[in-house]
Amino acid sequence: MTGDGDAGKYDEAWALEMLRRLQRGTQEARERRDALAAAVDEIADGFTKLGLKPWIMRGKSPAQEDMKAPDVLLGDRAEPAATILRYESAVNILSAADQLRGFAVLLRAEASLMGAVSVARGIFEACLWATAVIDPTITTDERLERALTRRLARLSAGIRLKDMLGDGVTDANHVIDNDGHVDDEHGTNRDPVKDIADILVYAKGRGWPVKKGRRASEITPLSIDWLNENLERRIGIEGYAWTSGSSMAHGEHAADTAAHRLSVRSPGI
Repeated sequence: MTGDGDAGKYDEAWALEMLRRLQRGTQEARERRDALAAAVDEIADGFTKLGLKPWIMRGKSPAQEDMKAPDVLLGDRAEPAATILRYESAVNILSAADQLRGFAVLLRAEASLMGAVSVARGIFEACLWATAVIDPTITTDERLERALTRRLARLSAGIRLKDMLGDGVTDANHVIDNDGHVDDEHGTNRDPVKDIADILVYAKGRGWPVKKGRRASEITPLSIDWLNENLERRIGIEGYAWTSGSSMAHGEHAADTAAHRLSVRSPGI
């Protein structure tokens, strides 16, 4: 038999061992989180390079067919179809890269579950738009309809933002080319109202139906919900990723969100 003193020593040793295990588990979790954040940063860097560097057009690829298509006449200027598709895709690729960096910051901070969910949804959306615009399973004209529909949405969003915030808003709809110069073909020197009108004239001239949406005109019906179900080469997880993220963002906050907040407030647990 052991005395009360031996039992107390055993309880103390057990408690210290549990504490060491908790501390070791916390450190290992932090290391795994930091490794994941570093991987996300690497993906963001890759996306940035993809958005800014020239794309290689391989023989008999859909991109080669895009380069052979007639120029798109938009008012007093002509824009190659391939350039439109690359630009509209690159806008979303660079948006995804920026949001990936924000996601990495949230991973390292481990301070906002809902913030991470919201940013992850933004990354998913930007990637889906970029994919839809250069979808190799459809024709150049169909890709162009999607790209111009996205441009209409982008231009309309810029107008709404300027109307709300005034003339101090700088249009960020431009990218930096390989020589470090700003490609302002779609940026601050453009009149978005005229650009929208030019796109609509072109679309009607092509015989494409134009529908007046709640926020912007549409040449072809295009939404994240539709793409989740219909985009070719989807792998099956798209609808789940989007719907589950929407449920968390717009629904009642789940129990694990509340638990996460409690753990943040009580770091000693």
